[in-house]
Amino acid sequence: MNIFSTYNGMLLLFIIMITCCNIGFNHGCMDEERTALQEITESMGYGHDSYEYSYRSRFFDDCCRWEGVHCSPTNSQVIGIYFYFIKKDSEEQWFPDMSLFSKLKQLQELQLVGNNIGGLDNPEAICELANLQRLDLSINSIEEEVPPCWGNMPSLRTLDLSKNEFRGKLTSILANISKNIEVIDFSHNLFKGFVLFSILANLSNLKHLGLSYNYHLEVETEDPIWHLSFQVQHLLLADCNLNHQSGKGIPRFLSTQYNLQTLDLSSNSLVGNFPTWLFQNVSSVLSLRSNCFVGQFPEQLQSTLSTLDISDNRFDGHLPLHFDLILPQLFEFNASSNQFSGNIPLSVGELKHLERVDLSNNRLSGPVPGGLTQNSPLWYLNLSNNSLEGEPLAINCNMPKLHWLLLHNNHFVGEFPACLSNSLSLRLIDVRHNDLSGTISSLSVLMQLGAFLVGGNQISGHLPKELCEMQKLQFLDFSNNRFSGNIPPCLHKSLVWKNKIQANSWVPIDFTTKGISRLYQGIPVTLMTGIDFSVNTLVGAIPQAIGELSELHSLKLSNNHLTGHIPTSFKELNNLESLDLSHNNLTGHIPPEISQMSTLSRFSVAFNNLRGSIPSSTQFSTFSESDFEGNPELCGEPLQRKCSGNDDDDDGRKENPSEKAEERVFDKPLIFFSFVFISYSLGFWGFLAPLYISAKWRRKYFATIDGWIEHLFYIMYFKLGT
Repeated sequence: MNIFSTYNGMLLLFIIMITCCNIGFNHGCMDEERTALQEITESMGYGHDSYEYSYRSRFFDDCCRWEGVHCSPTNSQVIGIYFYFIKKDSEEQWFPDMSLFSKLKQLQELQLVGNNIGGLDNPEAICELANLQRLDLSINSIEEEVPPCWGNMPSLRTLDLSKNEFRGKLTSILANISKNIEVIDFSHNLFKGFVLFSILANLSNLKHLGLSYNYHLEVETEDPIWHLSFQVQHLLLADCNLNHQSGKGIPRFLSTQYNLQTLDLSSNSLVGNFPTWLFQNVSSVLSLRSNCFVGQFPEQLQSTLSTLDISDNRFDGHLPLHFDLILPQLFEFNASSNQFSGNIPLSVGELKHLERVDLSNNRLSGPVPGGLTQNSPLWYLNLSNNSLEGEPLAINCNMPKLHWLLLHNNHFVGEFPACLSNSLSLRLIDVRHNDLSGTISSLSVLMQLGAFLVGGNQISGHLPKELCEMQKLQFLDFSNNRFSGNIPPCLHKSLVWKNKIQANSWVPIDFTTKGISRLYQGIPVTLMTGIDFSVNTLVGAIPQAIGELSELHSLKLSNNHLTGHIPTSFKELNNLESLDLSHNNLTGHIPPEISQMSTLSRFSVAFNNLRGSIPSSTQFSTFSESDFEGNPELCGEPLQRKCSGNDDDDDGRKENPSEKAEERVFDKPLIFFSFVFISYSLGFWGFLAPLYISAKWRRKYFATIDGWIEHLFYIMYFKLGT
């Protein structure tokens, strides 16, 4: 009996397992949900004829197996949509119909991050999703007002609309927000109006709040009658006009927030003394950037902060000697644009986790601590615009992860740091305006380097041949040095200058073009390119291969000793905006092809040895006389010197007919040699004939010769001998 019962039990279990397998794998997702997902996919640009759609239809009829779709393991209904950056590179924006998502009745998470969404059709439809817990539409371009019902969906825990173009007033949304909400992030949008923080007082589950970078929003926290019911972990209130009606002070409620991991109060013009107490309340990331705080760095506390940004304030005094004891876990430190003075503490070099340091734009002096650059995990080091001295880096420096190095505008001496050959990931080197000397030798080929800036030093020698192998170079500034030799003819190997490839750098770059120093940052950094070899002692001709750099925007070769003609290949520089060849020894004509370069807005060939007429074109008519002066044989507008017929030569220009006929006569060999023979004969016999005819002339002639000989012997033996 027991055996029979056991057998029946096992059989029943087997039948249940088979049934579950049929339900879970044979049936797949529901037809209605699969149809809705197919329509969503098609609206993204993947139609029935596309490879993506055919692939899914052929092999994955079960939409639960589609990438980015998650189904319940019990009933195969769709409970999660995770479409991350699927259309990030698409030129066409996506305008999804939210009523299609509303057909997924059990949907709990809808995440459409970074899909180039320009707007939403039927946005209120998703309010029907009673089980929706997370709605994430961040990193898109949605221009909408937020439907009020989004805030009070009963199950909603996370509402992330950051980095879009949502507009309207936030008060109506926040006033009806679900009491179960845990994450609200409206940062980087176009919201406006006045928001009292007390509207959030009863959200006891709130852990993350982001209102940063809504420039027309005004947030006020100082209401004496409200009491918070939450302990927030991440609070982002940067650039939202915080507390401008109550004196621009730090929110007082923060003193009772003991779970803070991240606090960002940047760009609010807040005032007051250095808020030392925040070092104790915030455990991980603290940003006070771009405010008006004053005071000195604390000396006696200890914090667990991993990221500290106090840049662009009015802090002064010295950095603490025992920096490593105050912030032992520090990962990123930004104290730039303050008034700190004195030396960089040696203890900064003892921070084993430090990867990003920015102490630029202060009054720091003395040497760079050797420990900061020896066996260091640094990937970003900015010490520019100080009064630092000595060698820029330790001789045995080793920073294998270094991407960005900015040391410009200091008093560094010595040679260019040879140890940078160990930093093969470098994208930017900026050591301009120091007192570096020597040569740039034994430099590794830095394949990731996008900007190499050494202008304003005393570096000599030839331009490094390794430049030709660095195929991602975007900015090259070797100006105001003592470089000699020729311009490398192989610079055309750079892919960025030759092909339309955008660089990847978020660091602002200062580069002089069109005679003006410009700060390129953001998207302009990725589009601008330039070469500056001006104010050196370079010689030789300008390489024809430079004409292959079709993506070059600025070329400055002025104040050198360059010779030869202006290359006609320059006509291929279709994106060139600034060309400065002034103060050289260039000869020949200005190639007429250059006058057709429609992008050229700055052009100078002043103080060379150019000749002929200046090409006439609409583009060249915008240049001034000073752009062509110092070329005595150059003529035409805008110079005051008019061109005559003999100002041009046979380079396609007209010549005087009589001069051409005269040249044809004297160019014949027989005429030329006959003329030379007659001239010689007349000169020779013209001298001997008078001596032959007159004996008196012969005596005077030989007497004069004898007198000069005696005088010569007197000088040799009596003057020089003594």
